[in-house]
Amino acid sequence: MKLKDLKINQKAIIVNCQDKQLPLKLMEMGCVDGVEVTLLNKAPLGTPLYFMMGDTRMALGKEIVNELEVVLTEDDVKEKA
Repeated sequence: MKLKDLKINQKAIIVNCQDKQLPLKLMEMGCVDGVEVTLLNKAPLGTPLYFMMGDTRMALGKEIVNELEVVLTEDDVKEKA
């Protein structure tokens, strides 16, 4: 699933980040494979989306959230069932 598909307060793990052409600054801030990400909020018009990535809060635009792939954490998968 893509990062843009998360619901508010849903947690996921970033996967396949190395294959993307992400800005270096974003990777330095912790946007790398294996990092847990939580969607905190969405702007009224849909972007930016506000995330907690590891220990860092960040706002990401649609270009980035459409590219990044994530998998739901086990806790969120169990809550859906």
